[in-house]
Parts: sequence; structure tokens; C-alpha cells
Amino acid sequence: MDLPLICDTVMKLYLYADNAKRIHYTIESSHGHKLCDEIRDEILKFVDDLAEQSFGYIGKPSWTDFKDLSKLEIYEVDDLAKLCEHVKDLVEALQKSFADNEDDDASGIISLMDDFKGSMDKMKFLTTFDKVSNA
Repeated sequence: MDLPLICDTVMKLYLYADNAKRIHYTIESSHGHKLCDEIRDEILKFVDDLAEQSFGYIGKPSWTDFKDLSKLEIYEVDDLAKLCEHVKDLVEALQKSFADNEDDDASGIISLMDDFKGSMDKMKFLTTFDKVSNA
């Protein structure tokens, strides 16, 4: 398993959670405000679970295993649906790395990622209601 990939993914997920909060402050609708916070909370809950399970599985990282945040790149967006899609894509890349490892012990982590991707799909769907209400 690729420790740098896990560390980068964890930190990028935190950046995406912050991006959701940035959208929160700029969005007009009450539905959008609430949804931004729900998406942010979902990402933060997932990233903590992911980190705990992954590092429990492969071993704790050192401080130097994490890149400087300024060296990490994410797709900064002002659209919640796109944010959900980018987060899901990021998790899929990590999931593929776990799946390629072909280790049954990682099945719980893979399942956690499947559940989260489903949650992001749901959140992405919920963003469409905001667009309908503003039409």
C-alpha cells in the first residue's frame, strides 16, 4: 500500500472540506448553506475514519510523510456538485490502490470508501434541488 498516496488523499480531503465552507459563505440559498455544511461534515467524518483505518492497517505515518499543504493541489470550485464529484474521484483513486493490493484485510477500508462515494452521490443529487428552486 502506498503511504504517500494515503497521506496526500487525507490532506486533500481536508482541503476539499475547507472548500465546501468557502462555498457556504458565498451561496445565496438556505438550502445551499445547509448542504455545504452537511457535505463538509460528511467529508470530515469520512477522512478521520479513513485515516484511522488506513494507518491502523499499514502503520502510522511520520510527520514527514505528509506534504506541505501548499504543495497539494485540489480542484478549487464554487459548485457543490463539482466538489462532490472531485472528492469522489480522489477517493476512487485511493480505493483502486487498495483493491490492487488484493488483500482481504483491506476490505473494510474499501467498504468505507464505497459508502462514502454513495454519500457523495446523494449529496451531489441534493445540489440539484437548489438549482431547481432558483429557476
